[in-house]
Amino acid sequence: MTTVLDLWRAVDPEARPVSGSLDRLSRPVRGVARTRAAPPHLPADADGHLLVADAAVLGGAGLDALVAALGEAGLEPAAVWLVGDPPAPPEPAGDDLPILAGAGVAAARADAATAYLDAERDRLAEFAAELRLAGAEAALADPQPSAPAGVVAGRLRRGVAVSVDGALASLNPRPAGRALATSFAAAHARLLGERTAGGSSARRTRDGLWILERPVGPTAAAWLFDDLPFARVDEVALDALAVTLRALLRRRPIEPARGRREPKLPPSTGDPLRDTLLAVARANGRIAPAARSLGVHRNTVLYRLQRASVELGVDPRRPEDALRLLREANGERP
Repeated sequence: MTTVLDLWRAVDPEARPVSGSLDRLSRPVRGVARTRAAPPHLPADADGHLLVADAAVLGGAGLDALVAALGEAGLEPAAVWLVGDPPAPPEPAGDDLPILAGAGVAAARADAATAYLDAERDRLAEFAAELRLAGAEAALADPQPSAPAGVVAGRLRRGVAVSVDGALASLNPRPAGRALATSFAAAHARLLGERTAGGSSARRTRDGLWILERPVGPTAAAWLFDDLPFARVDEVALDALAVTLRALLRRRPIEPARGRREPKLPPSTGDPLRDTLLAVARANGRIAPAARSLGVHRNTVLYRLQRASVELGVDPRRPEDALRLLREANGERP
């Protein structure tokens, strides 16, 4: 059955819990109720429902007043979702009732939650297909694990990591979650040693970090990490990423045709900046292939390009500059 966590993560992953117990986010939701009025004018059918309310209902009162009004009305919603901009950041209530807060319009959030509740399976399948397509397009543009992992991190607003042969090949923190990425990197070696026999697991580490893992072949794995528990949409997204990564890691360099010699890379000029300009020019302005031909990180290439633009006024991503660099490298007159 659909839980509060499932609805929240699928409808608006940017909303954040501001009060209550995280464990109660796993409670099932019977439906979605909505109110635009301040207590005690509350819907009569909110028991077991996700109660979506305009943040303005708080007025100058705090969350404790809202929880008290729900108790006086005899209502027991599965959770409360405040939508909009409250007059001030709400202080946590002294109760376990989960309360979420996020931007937007309450009516739109309630309608989206109802639509998802009515067709969760179809919505998840549609989301997985979109994510696989987006990940495949990213991998074609840049055939590195970080490309599809970055797509998933952006869509989920979660931390995403990929490990290959025991080393971190990609580490993508969620917005405002760099400290979590640091914690995951520190615990990565220990997590590899604790992998289950099947490789797929969801658990919480000793320092409170939630971990969701999927195997990607015998020596690779994809991970989600956050300080909040995971929902079905997170599991579906991680499965989609694992499919893309399996295909990406199975790819092998194309062998040269018989009778043809594989072209050799041009020798270094002895100047790393000039080598970088020529590599980007030969790669038609693409950063990732140029970085691979130089054996450096793409950020190093970007840094050198910035230096060249400032110091020399040259950018090989511009066709006219690239052509001039290549002609000079071949000894031709501009």
